[in-house]
Amino acid sequence: MDSGYWFKSTKFEIEKSEDEETNPGCYGKQLALWLSDEFTKLGYETDVIPEDWGWCVMCESNGYLLWLGCGSMQDEESLENYQEGKPPKGTEVVWHTFSVIEVPFFNFKVLIQKWFGKLDLKAPLMKIDSELQNVLSSEVKIELCEEP
Repeated sequence: MDSGYWFKSTKFEIEKSEDEETNPGCYGKQLALWLSDEFTKLGYETDVIPEDWGWCVMCESNGYLLWLGCGSMQDEESLENYQEGKPPKGTEVVWHTFSVIEVPFFNFKVLIQKWFGKLDLKAPLMKIDSELQNVLSSEVKIELCEEP
């Protein structure tokens, strides 16, 4: 839950120029769309959002924001070999996904509830993280691995 899950997969390809929506070498659009579909099946109303670091799958906005982050891992070699419009194959990268819960700084009422212990942020985060682990473990085209 703190650091997420790393895996290799034959399920996700990298679309040409998908990193135009994020940053050079930040891939994971197909992964984000797949997670969005899987979490919609679990009852979440999801939204896929490109970020500068990868992809966000917003799952809940109920005073707090509950979301999944995902993308490809970057290392020195991938950065050195980066060629615009020529992404690596999806099978060549290590994918990373993680769960996050946060209270926006502008939501004062919820921030006060959090500060005074009146808002349980741990339970929804533990629930979505467990669901994320189950979704990943249930997909035969995903092989969990150690953090690179």
